[in-house]
Amino acid sequence: MHHAETRALRRAVALLVVLSIVRWGWGQQGNPVGPGDATILPELLAESREATAADARRNTRLAEGERIDPNRADEVELDRLPGVGPSTARAIVAAREGGTVFRSPEDLTAVRGIGPATLDRLRSLLSFTDTPPQRAREIGRTASRASRGPVDPNRADLEELMTLPGIGPAIAARIVSARGEQAFTSLEDLARVRGIGPATLEKLRPHVSVRR
Repeated sequence: MHHAETRALRRAVALLVVLSIVRWGWGQQGNPVGPGDATILPELLAESREATAADARRNTRLAEGERIDPNRADEVELDRLPGVGPSTARAIVAAREGGTVFRSPEDLTAVRGIGPATLDRLRSLLSFTDTPPQRAREIGRTASRASRGPVDPNRADLEELMTLPGIGPAIAARIVSARGEQAFTSLEDLARVRGIGPATLEKLRPHVSVRR
C-alpha cells in the first residue's frame, strides 16, 4: 500500500474511533443522540477526504520541467520538493510570513532543515518571482502608511502593524501578544518579539514611534 494511502486509512480509522467514543459517552450519560449529531460523521469524513487529497498531493512527484516558487507555494506544494518534509515546509512559509523574500537558492539555507546537500537537490527545481505577492503587498502598505506617520506598537492594531516593513501576520500577532504582557518602552524592546532581529529593527526605526 502507498504511504499516502496508509496515512489516510489510519486517519479515517482514528476519526471513526473518536466518533464511536463520543456516541458511547452520550449513551453513558443517558442522553439520546440528537439530530445535530448526525452531521458529525459527514464533517469528519469531509476533513478526512481533504487531508487525504493533501497527502496525495504531497506525494506527487514533480513533472518534467515543473518548478516550485518558495515565495508563493503553500506548505503542501513545498513538501513535494525532495528533502523538504512538512516541518521544513512550515519553516519556509513562516520565514516568508516574517518578511523574508527568497531571491536565490542560497537564501533557503537560512531556513532550518535546509543544508548544502538538500540545497544541491533543490537548485534545478526552484523558480523565484521578482516581487512575491507578500512583498508587493508590503510595498503598497508601506507607501500607504507613509502618509499616516509613525506607528506606535503599543496601540496599533494588526492591520496597521502589518504596514511596517518586515512585519507579516504572524509577527504582528506576536507584537500584540507581547505588549499585552508588557508594554514596549523603546524600539529596542521589539527585539523580544520572536522574528524581529537587528536587521528588522533597523528597517522599522524610521517608521515606529513608541509612546509610553
